[in-house]
Amino acid sequence: MSANRDTLQKINFYEQLRDALYALYDPIVITDSPLNAWLQLDQKNAPLALRQALVDAINALKPPESDPRNSKSWRIYSVLHQRFIGQWSQRKVALNLALSERQLQREEKSAIKALMIYLWTTYQVDQGWQTEAASLDDLGDVEERSQKLSEAEAQDLRATASLVETDIALLLDGVLATLKPALERSLMQVENHINSETYLVVTYGELLRQAVLNVLFQLLRHDEGGTLRLEAERSTGEVLLHIQRSSLPEPEVFAGERFTSARALLQVMNSELILESEASNNAVLERVTIRLSDLAKTPILFVDDNVDTLRLYQHYLAHTGYEYVGCSAPLQSLQMAKDRVVHCIILDVLMPELDGWRALEILRHDPITESIPIIVTSILPQAELALALGAVEFMRKPITQSALLAALNRWGRPLRKESA
Repeated sequence: MSANRDTLQKINFYEQLRDALYALYDPIVITDSPLNAWLQLDQKNAPLALRQALVDAINALKPPESDPRNSKSWRIYSVLHQRFIGQWSQRKVALNLALSERQLQREEKSAIKALMIYLWTTYQVDQGWQTEAASLDDLGDVEERSQKLSEAEAQDLRATASLVETDIALLLDGVLATLKPALERSLMQVENHINSETYLVVTYGELLRQAVLNVLFQLLRHDEGGTLRLEAERSTGEVLLHIQRSSLPEPEVFAGERFTSARALLQVMNSELILESEASNNAVLERVTIRLSDLAKTPILFVDDNVDTLRLYQHYLAHTGYEYVGCSAPLQSLQMAKDRVVHCIILDVLMPELDGWRALEILRHDPITESIPIIVTSILPQAELALALGAVEFMRKPITQSALLAALNRWGRPLRKESA
């Protein structure tokens, strides 16, 4: 295993361990954690098994009572136990250990790294990690190094999500419901000033939900009490979602590294996350702004002589990020493909006047339409022929909604709105 790959694997393990610790009592996050597989835990009992494994690992790091209480080993154990098993806030742990909150953040990183060493050694996650090619020092500041995704990683994430018409208010309601246990523990008050159907955007809804959930969860972890204020505003081609957190003791606690996962998800959506802070009435107001690109619906041309099939396609695209454009006349569809800006063509084979193969040939040899991705559909198994003649993909009928949307995610390109 190369040193570079070894280092990347350790960074990935560290990040997954850190995320699992921060969400130790969140069954949704724990269940989906790759740590379940890496530690070879019982997949049928994922939340409890992983939580118990992490608690046991932390307890295993408890030093002998004879060790000085100011020793590094006791500091590592105390930080892990209080922050993650006890779910203490950073302020509370810092006061208990007589540290500044910035010092505690550094101690927390070191403690997680120590726990990481214990886990991969105990569970033999990857023998290659124990070579001399790459030491734990290679991790460096892993939060900083993981701020950006590669284009390949971004494409993989986009492929797992769908462009949908998303109601920001309903999305926030769902996120707040998921975070209800954490909200109750934090004693946080939420002021939601976003009304339903006021802010509808076309975006990758699943990814946005995960990004917002991550931001809110990180804000909840820093302190007990306070207020979360949620607001939104629309600008040209985008929606700004403002999440304001009051009563933080010091601006330093508002570390950007806590939002690494959210930044990565927003990067995939061509959006961004902005952090701001200001002092007001002996308190610090911290605001996270998600600058969300509002994508225009992507027009897709469906060519099929069966009007019932076209109606089904139209139904499939309802409330998605795609605009339905249908045509039941093959000859007419050739002109429509030239006159309208369409980003993908779904083309049936068995049609009167002009079959799909001939239509495909004409579209492929026209300079105006030659670059448009064409997906050929048929009730017959003709995938090899379709690809050989220039189609980007073949889909055998009947076609399900999930299969169609997955194909469109691969070949339809979203557009950014030019006006509000």
